[in-house]
Amino acid sequence: MWLVNPFETAVIHLDGGCTSRAARSDKSDVVKGLDQGADDYITKPFDERELTARVRVALRRTEEENQPKTIQEGPFPLDLESYSILYDTHEVRLTLKKFYIIEAMMNRPNRTFTREDLLQVAWEYDTFTEVRTVDSHIRNLRDKLRKSNFPIEEILLTVWGIGYKWR
Repeated sequence: MWLVNPFETAVIHLDGGCTSRAARSDKSDVVKGLDQGADDYITKPFDERELTARVRVALRRTEEENQPKTIQEGPFPLDLESYSILYDTHEVRLTLKKFYIIEAMMNRPNRTFTREDLLQVAWEYDTFTEVRTVDSHIRNLRDKLRKSNFPIEEILLTVWGIGYKWR
């Protein structure tokens, strides 16, 4: 008969979490299990529905963590972790304000954003910023993307008298 120490058993590392189910309910065993990599620890006696629910939560959390960290609108992925946009092989790094502006527009393509909308997206509500500051950031954003041969004139449109839209 094999005697198995639950803390020495092999753990298969998947993209998902690790829930440990054990007969050992001493707090030191729970702490040891969590310290050795378990995301959750449930002791006997346990309710099977609770165990199933805990596994579903771990899987849901893993699915959320594995979601792509980009916004893809057309052939232009916006990388949410590096604050950059890709076009062909060019990666264009964006300042935080420009990133917030382009992220909002890519999340809602074909929506016309007023300057006030973009101010709320990129600046804090309680800052005193002129609405024409948005125009300056849009101009700089266009210049920066144009240097990478990004077809900015076809994508980031000015809607005269209203604001801007991403097509």
